[in-house]
Amino acid sequence: MNAISSHRSRSLPLPPGEGRGEGAPFLPLPPGEGQGEDAPFLPLPLGEGQGEDAPFLPLPLGEGRGEGAPFLPLPLGEGRGEGAPRAFTLVELLVVIGIIGLLAAIITPVVMQSLTKARNAAIKAEIDMLHMAIMNYKNEYGSFPPLVPNALTITGSDAASRHLLRIFPRVGSPANAAFQVTNLPFLNTGTIPLSGTNPINPANALPMWLYGYTDDPTQPVFVSSSTQRKKLFDFDTSRLPNIGSGLVYYHVSGKPSAPYVYINSANYGPVGNPTAFVIASGTYRAQTQVIGSQTVFFNADSFQILCAGRDETWSDTSDDDLSNFWPGTRREYLDSLKD
Repeated sequence: MNAISSHRSRSLPLPPGEGRGEGAPFLPLPPGEGQGEDAPFLPLPLGEGQGEDAPFLPLPLGEGRGEGAPFLPLPLGEGRGEGAPRAFTLVELLVVIGIIGLLAAIITPVVMQSLTKARNAAIKAEIDMLHMAIMNYKNEYGSFPPLVPNALTITGSDAASRHLLRIFPRVGSPANAAFQVTNLPFLNTGTIPLSGTNPINPANALPMWLYGYTDDPTQPVFVSSSTQRKKLFDFDTSRLPNIGSGLVYYHVSGKPSAPYVYINSANYGPVGNPTAFVIASGTYRAQTQVIGSQTVFFNADSFQILCAGRDETWSDTSDDDLSNFWPGTRREYLDSLKD
């Protein structure tokens, strides 16, 4: 005992025996390297009947260990108090996992539906902005921009040449107007050589006409790349694929096969058999509605803007086709007719 007591270490309680009292003797521990008098203590395992004020055992100190080191509890023994931590049983864990899975199954469809509605609302908002841009075009130039979807060539007698010559008479002649139309510049980077079979179709009409004209009434379209233009819509250029190919169209963000399609009322065709325009994600036709006993076109005297929506598929049964005349999607419009 003399060898042990020569060190100023803390003490370890002897194993509790029957009738153990508060003044039980202590056994000093061997000192560790650099161990001081104020070494931290670790609670001993509690024995049967051991009280809450059990003495502590000093942990061996490491090199440079400070005096304020924290305590670590020893493994719990029998008779430990109510605050002791307890592990989950397998049954409890399976119940928790089952509850989480059930909540996920309930919440996921609701979240997906909300996301779909938000995305459709964003598309609808952009359609409304394009609609306003076309209305501003009409207020500025007197008529809606035309289509020339089936002409083999732009000769000066086509709708686009006549339209340009009317709003810019100083162009001079139908031939000069045709030259302007067939060299519609885009994004100030050059010209778009229009396709012979579909020179101005419902998909490329919006960027072609809404990119605007110059201040030169003799050359409102065909100008150098440095000329400023009076834009009627601020296009996101990352959503204008195929620049320079004659097939430029403006599509939904992240959905290159869902262009915004413009159909002038002059190009609707017969009510019973509207003109078909095969574009990107499907065959687009001007849409009709039944009023009383008659079938008529939506926006019969102006224009329609259509979009296939997030599924990039245009069809009569598609849920998320959108337009500038349905308040929501096609499916929501059809469902409203059933009420």
